[in-house]
Amino acid sequence: MNQGTITTELRMGFARIVFAHPSHNSMPSGLLAELVRKIDEAAADPAVRAVLLRSAGDETFCAGANLDELLAIEDEATGTDFFMGFANVILAMRRCPKPIVVAVQGKAIGGGVGIAAAADYTLGCKGAQVRLSELAIAIGPFVILPALIRKMGVSAASELCWDTQWHDSRWAREHNLYQRVYAGPEELFREARLLAKRLAEHSPAATTRLKRSLWEGTDHWPEELARRAEITGQLVLTPEAKGALAKFKGK
Repeated sequence: MNQGTITTELRMGFARIVFAHPSHNSMPSGLLAELVRKIDEAAADPAVRAVLLRSAGDETFCAGANLDELLAIEDEATGTDFFMGFANVILAMRRCPKPIVVAVQGKAIGGGVGIAAAADYTLGCKGAQVRLSELAIAIGPFVILPALIRKMGVSAASELCWDTQWHDSRWAREHNLYQRVYAGPEELFREARLLAKRLAEHSPAATTRLKRSLWEGTDHWPEELARRAEITGQLVLTPEAKGALAKFKGK
């Protein structure tokens, strides 16, 4: 459990994927790689017609990158590989031919916001605040930015990037990160299951064609996200980033 867990359950035509980590559902590289594998498995399974992705608990959705692993990065190659973990999750969500619903039941930070943005349909609840703290730790949300711009537009993504404070779920709904917002986690998870079930009832051929159409213009993402991971892997080694990360972890 110290490295986190991911469970998959086949329900009424959809796969429910749940990730968990004891440190606020943060994502170390091993957990990111496992999440990619689970998404790819769901994509290849003919019994799966939709995917519901969520995290465990009812507080934090995802705290983004695991700070312990970030602080341990000592060279550019390791840094690039780590940030490619988030890139690979976004790319797996993009290439999955089935619609992916993400349920955000609590706070989402950094890469967690990227996962929410890469969904085909994102649901939140009142406590699902979002924050991009990357600039505050002397790096930047480069890897997840294409997903944010695609989902929210340049203006809203810019506000989220530059203003590193918390933005509430109402703001996220008004700026198209969330399609719907519910009162609390219980209602959110119930409605997310119902939505995934409804999506699973549609024609697989039609949903695949529709998803492909909605993701037009992203064929360059594998190369683009790799380039952005390299940039972040360089920045995380700077003295400013190392100092900021140490202070951030100590809060």
